[in-house]
Amino acid sequence: MKKAVRNVLILVLILTILPVYPVQAATKYAGTYAKTTKLKVKADVYPTYSVTINKVKKNKIKFQVTYVGINASPLYETKVITAKVKKKAASFKWEDTWGNSGSGKIKLYKGYIKIKMKQTKTSDWNRATLDTQGKYKKLKKKSNYKKVYQW
Repeated sequence: MKKAVRNVLILVLILTILPVYPVQAATKYAGTYAKTTKLKVKADVYPTYSVTINKVKKNKIKFQVTYVGINASPLYETKVITAKVKKKAASFKWEDTWGNSGSGKIKLYKGYIKIKMKQTKTSDWNRATLDTQGKYKKLKKKSNYKKVYQW
């Protein structure tokens, strides 16, 4: 009798969880991912490279990349990027607030992302870069914050 009750409870649990699962799957990548560089000097803000993913829906991703230098100077931010996702990866073009631009690739994983960016146009007043020197940066998910800003 105990086994029958347990099996019924498991069945009820499964039937209540399954309808929710597709909704969770669609939003599991949304949030802010970041990697902070710790320095030996004291600073109010340490250099941080971050990506805010607004949504991944219908094989499209909408996100924004930000780089904040030591004590928040300089600050680089891309326009909101929309790219086509294929096999949990997307290629994209970008432009930042300083007039730099380039191309890149983002890969989606559970709990982290990898991003590679190449700068193909450098502005005259450039002080830093979003370029990753041909290597993927691994950024861990830090929060569910997903607001991106048009500029």
